[in-house]
This record gives sequence, structure tokens and C-alpha cells, in this order.
Amino acid sequence: MLASRSLMISRAAVLSPRVAFGKSALSAPIRAARITTTTPVARATAGGVNDPDAAKATLDVDPFAKSARLGRPMSPHLSIYKWEMTMVGSIAHRATGAGVAALFYFGSIWYGISPYHSADVVNLVHSLPNEALIAGKVILASPLNWDTGKALDVNSVFNTGYVVLAGTAVGTAYLALQ
Repeated sequence: MLASRSLMISRAAVLSPRVAFGKSALSAPIRAARITTTTPVARATAGGVNDPDAAKATLDVDPFAKSARLGRPMSPHLSIYKWEMTMVGSIAHRATGAGVAALFYFGSIWYGISPYHSADVVNLVHSLPNEALIAGKVILASPLNWDTGKALDVNSVFNTGYVVLAGTAVGTAYLALQ
């Protein structure tokens, strides 16, 4: 019977906060804390607040000056992170992606204004060695693996990163020895 009574009292406290805090000594401080911490005007006019920006509208506050005044660090910064292979790979992917995009755009513009015809481009591609054609197809098709949703867990991402680094080293050595 005692357990069910305490359960009924706690249920009443949850269902009706007025019953739980109506006559207690905590009701006034709880109500005051709720009022002073929920509205910006109440926070700006409450005693003891030592923030000159508290009374200003949000768009009128310079966040960088406020952070400097409060001694907050600039965050996040690359110096606070541990450099991992996935991070370096992501940065390199973005940089090389920008380079490939620039080459594509400039190549398209060059093709549009050059005196060459489509047959010349086809002959150029057919004149490449088979190894270059296979490497180009693998490079173009490998990102499609991620579109299938496979190899996206952390271990697989690291393993595919190592495969890409090894392939890059082998390809670079092959081209350097030609």
C-alpha cells in the first residue's frame, strides 16, 4: 500500500506541478528562475547580469567581438584535430576535384574554340595504351561503389583509402619509370 501511495503522489506531481510545488518553499525561486532565464528581456533586466550585449537584439551583437571579450577560442580550427588518413583524403579529394572541374571547363572551352573535330578526339583516345584506358575506366567507375551504400563503415573507408594510396603510389612509380 505504501508503494502505491508514493506512486500516486509522484504521478500527481508529474501531472500537476501546482500540486507538487504549490505550497513548498521552492516554488518562488523556481518560478523566478523560470522567468529570468527564459525571456531575453527578463535576462537583460535581471540583476547580476554582467553582459552588455544582453539587452541588444541578436542581429545587433557582433559575435566575434563578444567571443573575444569573453575569452572564447576561435573554433573549430585544424590545429585542434588529430590528422587522420580520412581527413587528409577528404581535403585532397576536394582540392583535386576543384582541379578536375577547372580542367573540364577549360577543356570544354578549348574544344569549342579549337579547329579540331570530334574525330580527332576519338583518334586521340584510341591511340592511348590499353593500360591508360583501363585506369581511366576504373577511376571513373570507382566512386559508383559508394552509391551502392557498401563500404561506408569506418574500417572499410580506411581500407579503401589505403587501396587508393597504394594505387596512387604504383601509378606514380609506373609513370616515373616510363
